[in-house]
Amino acid sequence: MNKSTLTSLSYKNKTFSLGASFLAVASIFGSAHVANAATFNFSFSNEDGATNGTVEGTIELPDGDGTFAASAVTVTSAPAGLGFTLPVNALADGSAENVFSVVGGEINIAATNFFGLINLTTALAFNTTIDAGSTFLDVLNAVNFGVTGVKDSNSSTLTFSSASNVTTPEPGTILGLLAVGLMCASTRKRKG
Repeated sequence: MNKSTLTSLSYKNKTFSLGASFLAVASIFGSAHVANAATFNFSFSNEDGATNGTVEGTIELPDGDGTFAASAVTVTSAPAGLGFTLPVNALADGSAENVFSVVGGEINIAATNFFGLINLTTALAFNTTIDAGSTFLDVLNAVNFGVTGVKDSNSSTLTFSSASNVTTPEPGTILGLLAVGLMCASTRKRKG
């Protein structure tokens, strides 16, 4: 075989560049990675706030042990007296603290500090250093931090549990697979 045979193929008077196709496919599959995410549940109850009830939700972190910032913190259940529609994202309006320590596949409460804002009117906190290690979901009213909401000032009822470990493709992988599909479809179209 000569060099021109390796780099192109003629079929029914149509020429296809094998070298370019091979490089495109190799680069797509070479850059395909899978991101692992771990989902945790959280729960805490009112101990010394004005609104009785329990707050529950989920946290999404990178999979494995280490210290991470959450990519999502979602409140899925809270007392109706707080007056907002669920579910809500506690990272939508930013966070002053976002540190989760995972050891042995479990969140270590003592090494975790979180403070996030919901619609700029509600604060969610887990063991926050902003208010002396307390946990709360509080409708902000001149910065009450639990006076009007659900509060556990010692984080004594705060629990985290593993919900699931999910493997999700990264956006680059999805785009790569889409590109391969388009290349295959265009090759079939040329043959027909």
